[in-house]
Amino acid sequence: MLINRRTFLIRLTGFFTTLFLAPMIARAVTEPPSTKLNDPWLTIDVVQDHLFPSETDSPGAKEINAITYLRNVISSPAIDQDEKEFILNGVKWLNDLSLEKHEAVFTQLSYSQRTDMLRQITESRAGRRWVSKLLTYIIEALLGDPVYGGNPDGVGWNWLNHHPGFPRPPKHKRYLELRRV
Repeated sequence: MLINRRTFLIRLTGFFTTLFLAPMIARAVTEPPSTKLNDPWLTIDVVQDHLFPSETDSPGAKEINAITYLRNVISSPAIDQDEKEFILNGVKWLNDLSLEKHEAVFTQLSYSQRTDMLRQITESRAGRRWVSKLLTYIIEALLGDPVYGGNPDGVGWNWLNHHPGFPRPPKHKRYLELRRV
């Protein structure tokens, strides 16, 4: 039985698609949802969005890539290890408090419950410091040069009608790379 070239290519494409996608699909199906819920970056992303929400006339944490900026900062060898641990431990404190009060992690809470949890965590000195750190990094993402991962296409600058100075840093001369020399 001979088949035409088109049928052969369609079947071949289907075979290779199945061959390569099957392991990824199996992994996604077998990964327990709790693993994703315990991802500290998911919680930080939701906290940032709650602290700096999008408005019709202003960018929020999502639009300024606040999570990408923070990931870049945290992954930098120049960051103090204690600060990195403090930021990630804050997620644990927040989720522990959320579980205690609402029997759900922070990302699963309603908007008003999230507000309540953030207010409660800021009643402690460490909690206030943690939220303050996150806000600081959000503002840095809003105002910093896009080369550092936040403020894509200068969306924060445009919102504030700010015109950056020149020359702007090229990707290979960011302060992180310059500090290694």
